Amino acid sequence: MTEDSAVAMAKAFSGEAWQSGGEIWLVVRKRDDGRLVIISDEVVCEYEDEGALERSEVWNSILLA
Repeated sequence: MTEDSAVAMAKAFSGEAWQSGGEIWLVVRKRDDGRLVIISDEVVCEYEDEGALERSEVWNSILLA
């Protein structure tokens, strides 16, 4: 996803645009219960917390492509 797309989507979902390295842009939204939702061009992933994200422990996901 491009930076512009990430910024627009982040605004729509009350999240933050985040560059994960190189030209890879994601949308990150922290829910009230502490879970993180990460949106990319290909997948939406939910993590239990920031530690789970760091350990790459996906709690739930939806493949978009």
